[in-house]
Amino acid sequence: MAMYFRFLNPSSQDDYEQLYGVMDSAFKDEELSSIVRRFVEYHPEMTEREYFMVKAGDKAVAGLVLIPEKWNIDGVELKVAEMGCVGTDPEYRRRGLQRILNEKFDEHAREADYDLCVLAGIPFFYRQFGYQYAVELDYLTEIESDKLPMETCLTYRPFEESDISVAQKLLERTQDKYMVHSVRTKIVWQMQEKTATYGAEPFQDTVIVDEIGVAAYFRSWPDIEQKTLIIRELIQRDKSLSEGIAAVIREEAEKQGLDKVKTKLSHLDDFSQYLIGLGATVNKPYAWQVKILDMKSFLLKLAPVLGKRLVDSEFWELSRELKINFWKYALNLVFSDGQLVRVEEISDPGRKIGMNPYAAIQLFMGYRSRADLEYAYPDFYVRDGLEKLIDVLFPCRPSYIHFCY
Repeated sequence: MAMYFRFLNPSSQDDYEQLYGVMDSAFKDEELSSIVRRFVEYHPEMTEREYFMVKAGDKAVAGLVLIPEKWNIDGVELKVAEMGCVGTDPEYRRRGLQRILNEKFDEHAREADYDLCVLAGIPFFYRQFGYQYAVELDYLTEIESDKLPMETCLTYRPFEESDISVAQKLLERTQDKYMVHSVRTKIVWQMQEKTATYGAEPFQDTVIVDEIGVAAYFRSWPDIEQKTLIIRELIQRDKSLSEGIAAVIREEAEKQGLDKVKTKLSHLDDFSQYLIGLGATVNKPYAWQVKILDMKSFLLKLAPVLGKRLVDSEFWELSRELKINFWKYALNLVFSDGQLVRVEEISDPGRKIGMNPYAAIQLFMGYRSRADLEYAYPDFYVRDGLEKLIDVLFPCRPSYIHFCY
């Protein structure tokens, strides 16, 4: 007898309970259902439309969650749909249910005018749905706590809700160094503080103070088994404070009986650089997987960014057409007086620029350079002296996403 599957968004408390049950059955040791429950109960911007389910008869057997976010690329804000908490009941796997959910996810993302779909999920699997690694993720820097300084004139105390405004300003100033970064609103700050959760992980919040005021804050959690204090987020007013902050962190680690400190900050972060100078070890980071929903719309959104990049280059008065063959389709970027004024679909792209459409995501997000991609992919090339122009328009620069849920 054929199994009948149907897609739906939850519409009752029973539906939500069944969704939590799917996550429990799919991830028995990871408490994923509690993460979904936290979104349902606390996330200020999520409605039933952000929760996706497949039922076999009256039983929920697969589900996923769309987490709404905003990312910023050099000053241009983009709507981002993160695919999170994806699971299928083990008894119903290998039946294409996640393909159904991915199609519904993309359909909703397009209807809601999202620019990017992203996920921080398992390797390789999501390539079949058009995702490509394109933004840095999961940095680790590790050091023994006894290598940190012992004395500081800085003081520290628990984070309070009244600290959010100054902390947000410090975060935004730090984020300016990254080409792609997240946008954390005040209501999301409040949600994180209320739930004491950063991404999917718990934290304790600490403010460091000097004679001027708030010098830094950090979000930490003790890994008792590994005797390690994990720093999930740390933002400081300026890099000269690193030594004093390190002493505070050492004191906090020793107070909890921990002998290592591990940060999850970008390796280019000021505090990471300080720790590396003390002999800390670093990892090779993973990456966010990214899908551009509509390449034409995406490039048009980047018009102000491209114009700023041209202004600071020899191409500041650029007026020309730039035809790009993405193999599945082709686009013509029309520039006038250093500004992108139009992007149009064409059928005759010529042979000057050919871009593997998945590798192109890495170029446009600043994750890989034009030269790197030409070396890696025979179906990615730039010819006829256009290499320098492409390098100016799409530079390779570091990015970092601070979690916004």
